[in-house]
Amino acid sequence: MSLIERVGFADSRSELRRRINIHNALFVILVATAFLTPLAQGQEDNPPIDFSVIRTGELVQTEARVDLPVTQEIAWDVLTDYEHYPRFIASMRRSKIVSRSPQGLVVEQQGRFGFLFISQDVNVHLLVSESPKTIVEAHVVDGDLRVMDGRYELIPVGSHVRLSYSGRLVPNFTLPPIFGLSIVRHILFRNFKEMVDEILRRGAEASAESSAG
Repeated sequence: MSLIERVGFADSRSELRRRINIHNALFVILVATAFLTPLAQGQEDNPPIDFSVIRTGELVQTEARVDLPVTQEIAWDVLTDYEHYPRFIASMRRSKIVSRSPQGLVVEQQGRFGFLFISQDVNVHLLVSESPKTIVEAHVVDGDLRVMDGRYELIPVGSHVRLSYSGRLVPNFTLPPIFGLSIVRHILFRNFKEMVDEILRRGAEASAESSAG
């Protein structure tokens, strides 16, 4: 093969690799869009959720808020139903209170941090403190999250209750640099929405029982 032919062959291989990379990137974007779009559409029949995620280096910060047409007691019962979280939070496999002390509860949680081709098991122990009917705060004690500070707060707003969440997260595993924030946002939003859906479900059950009575 002549020098010119070798150069031409190398150029062809380079162009092929470039097209494959573009195709793969487009495929990932399209699949990710297919997963993320239903999340936005799923809010149409439910109270709108204000949700934001910001990543600064390794730190991921989350803020969420939603007004719910339920009593504060019903929302509180769901937030503090730690051992039943796996029933309504799909990514959680286990949630168990392992000890109680004046400082709060230690809750062991096991789950899967997964989206498309990304999958990571997560095991943590959280120190959880409660201000009755109002605030739940959790801080990681040990496990696969280097930093995890979360705070739920319930505030009465007329006949509704406002559920607010703020959190800081630094995992012990590496997030993909390009799609990392989108993946994290998808997972965190899904978990929050599943919590909201359970509160709404129990609220509807309570209303039905009240009407029947």
